[in-house]
Amino acid sequence: MTFLFAYIIRSIVASGILYAWYLVALRNRKFHVYNRVYLLSAVAASLILPFANFKCFDITQAESTTFKSLISALSLPEAGRHGASLNAPVLITCMTMISLFLLTVMVLKIIRVHRIKRAYGCIRLGNIDFIETGIREAPFSFFNNLFWREDISTTDSNGKRIFRHEMTHIRQRHSYDKMCVQTVTCIWWMNPFYWLIQKELNVVHEFMADAAAVEEGDTGSFAMMLLQCHNQGRHLDPSHYFFQSPVLRRLKMIASPGNRSSGLLRKCLVLPLIALLSILFSFKMSPIKNDAPTVQQIEKEYPSSPQSARSFSIKYRYWTDI
Repeated sequence: MTFLFAYIIRSIVASGILYAWYLVALRNRKFHVYNRVYLLSAVAASLILPFANFKCFDITQAESTTFKSLISALSLPEAGRHGASLNAPVLITCMTMISLFLLTVMVLKIIRVHRIKRAYGCIRLGNIDFIETGIREAPFSFFNNLFWREDISTTDSNGKRIFRHEMTHIRQRHSYDKMCVQTVTCIWWMNPFYWLIQKELNVVHEFMADAAAVEEGDTGSFAMMLLQCHNQGRHLDPSHYFFQSPVLRRLKMIASPGNRSSGLLRKCLVLPLIALLSILFSFKMSPIKNDAPTVQQIEKEYPSSPQSARSFSIKYRYWTDI
């Protein structure tokens, strides 16, 4: 197994463990800032931790067990070990081609957003560019650009809520998160947990923007607006669309009360996870050492009786195996 394939396996294991903890303890909880940082850190940790090779624990390949098979799969190949098969260059080429295709799709989406901006023009409002368009995908935001639909008024109550929502995306720099995670996902597309983390991060962004858009005691009208104007989100789109799925989770989050009683415990228990990953990547798999002398060594030591040397070697190996 080459270093690349061992790195991918380690990255999948690390991101899978971190994502599993998110599902168990953090998903659909009202600590959005922490969840945002956690998901971004999970991606970063799964990219960095696989390079760790502490080698604090040394075990031998004495027999085939499930644990030792797992450690062997997670072990990075040492310098001088070449376990790549003849199909490895073909696999790496295919992986690279798919990554380039996904990156191209992402770049084309960004180009389309800038073409819309040039086609409709923009008005500078402070540090943002306000673009009034006729496209049905609007309103949406992308970095410091706010694309607004012409048939939505900015003066009525619904328009004000949507405007606050999109301004939250811009002020909190959600587009930077999305671009970073999406780029990682396009390159390491073979890791399924990156796709899931990207999806969850987008939902957390919507939770944060919804919380800023809803005034005190105004959750009912905001929920009705979401239900009336809902349309589906878009795959591999770097923009933040206001009316995007999953609406049901957004509605539940708006209506749910805060849950701070167990929040600190849930947040702190991530530390044992990091320790677990560090320990998991600290094992070194060593081959079995055979100290039995070879026939050539014994014949060199006793040149006068080569037959006796061969017999001695066989007996030595028999008794040491027992």
